[in-house]
Amino acid sequence: MRNAGFLLLAWLALLTVRAEDSVSWEITPAVTGPGQPFRLQVRIESDVILGPADRVGREIKPPRGMALRFSGQIFRSGTTEATLNFSGVSPETEGAHVIPSFNIRFPAKMIQVPKITLNVSNATGFRKDGQARAELELPDRTFYVGERIPGAILLRGSEQEFVSGSFGLECEAEGFSFQLLSDRAQPLDNGQGLLTAFELTPIRTGSSELSLNGIMLIQVGVTSAFSSPSRDRPFTFRRRINVEHVPEAGRPANWNGAIGKFLTDTIQLSNLSPEVGEPIRLRAILAGEGNLERIIPPEIIGGENWDIIPATERRRRAEDQRIFAYTLIPRLPGKLLTPEIRLATFDPETRSFNQVVFAPQAVTVTGTAPAKVDLVKVDPRTGANGAMTKALAGLATPQPNLRSVLSTPVASIQPLAASKSFWATNGILFALLALGLGVVMTMGYLSVHPEILIHYHARRNCHRAARRARQAAQAQDSAAFARAIVAGLRIGSGALLQAKAQALTHRDILRVLPDAPLALLETLFRIAEGDKFAPRPLDTLLAEPSLALALLAQLEAKL
Repeated sequence: MRNAGFLLLAWLALLTVRAEDSVSWEITPAVTGPGQPFRLQVRIESDVILGPADRVGREIKPPRGMALRFSGQIFRSGTTEATLNFSGVSPETEGAHVIPSFNIRFPAKMIQVPKITLNVSNATGFRKDGQARAELELPDRTFYVGERIPGAILLRGSEQEFVSGSFGLECEAEGFSFQLLSDRAQPLDNGQGLLTAFELTPIRTGSSELSLNGIMLIQVGVTSAFSSPSRDRPFTFRRRINVEHVPEAGRPANWNGAIGKFLTDTIQLSNLSPEVGEPIRLRAILAGEGNLERIIPPEIIGGENWDIIPATERRRRAEDQRIFAYTLIPRLPGKLLTPEIRLATFDPETRSFNQVVFAPQAVTVTGTAPAKVDLVKVDPRTGANGAMTKALAGLATPQPNLRSVLSTPVASIQPLAASKSFWATNGILFALLALGLGVVMTMGYLSVHPEILIHYHARRNCHRAARRARQAAQAQDSAAFARAIVAGLRIGSGALLQAKAQALTHRDILRVLPDAPLALLETLFRIAEGDKFAPRPLDTLLAEPSLALALLAQLEAKL
């Protein structure tokens, strides 16, 4: 009878043991040459049904010089296995290159993939002479805030590998705006490859790293895009970029933000023979390479001959042109010259300022000038016939300080600075203004950094949970003790992980407290939530409650 009971307990223990997640990986080929394409396959076996992985590759941070992209996954509904495929290109330097550990999110759980090592050696004999490759075209110099930086990615094919397309181009850079110049990649002149043009615009100074990632589609041993199915091959570029402000030394007063190389195209006038007071339209066309859309239209001065009204202007992006439009109204007849238009520009390659000048244009103005009106000064003391009137005599001289006995007494007026009530009232108003400003600034700072209040409330809840746990330990109530500890761990970990507290498991607690005993966490969660699924198991949790309370104290210190 005793043996039968022992076997039954052992069978139940085997059923309750959870299988650990198994993660394995394989790189093909096992050792790659510099710049050689490779395949990475990650196989996962778990104790739950996995399903499709979500947002694969978001957390992957390959080492410098390595291109690595997610290319697909294989899974079956209702199974606990999944296979994920990645394609990559090895770095140009020899040695062991480590891909850091990353997480893969499945509908049921999140699984961590350990670090992966790729060995690169010249001994493989790999030659990339006939291999399709990606090249980055970007100026190698210091850039300036507001500058338009043209760049391109060249996907060059060969007779052995034909480039049929590309997709998934992403730019990761802080302090830049990125824009593609065309929805589709353009073929190269030799027909063996594609070109993707883009623009970068720095928006702040400093040094930052520019990262460009994408995937090109290649076909091996063909010269036509319809001969065989394509294979994807990722590419990546990383470039350290320095950005500065346009130098103030030597900066002209009429510089309006133009950065690049510009030249005058032409000046167009709507009418070369207007009449006096007849508006004509002047269009100055600026051409060149640079930040045409960011240039502020230059101001022109009409002087005595012209009235100037700025008109609407537009940019021809396809032709790399910018049009400045003005409305000119002549004041006088005769042969006149339109005002000169000067524009200061900054050349980022030579680091120098230049002047672009639109020359005046000759215009013949007809008509009659308006009549000149002479202003007449009139003395108000003169009569109708122009003679000066005699001043009245015999009047008493006014004496403002003279008062009679019946005059109303006038109180002496003191200066405002000598009034105590004035300073008291202003002091109170200033204090209220400073208090209101402090409250507004505090609320604004907390709205920008909401994690401050979240961590504050989480610390208070952890402190309350620890107090309830101590009370439950004194009452020898293990279920209440476990519930209080689990509630505190969930609230504190949820604040640090930015997740819902009720959705966290003991595995998520380990992400915040990696040194916490796994057996203790499983016991706490099993006792706290075991009543939902089965009768509460026997435990010895209250034998050493200080271990669980120490976890709460450690979590509270991190908040």
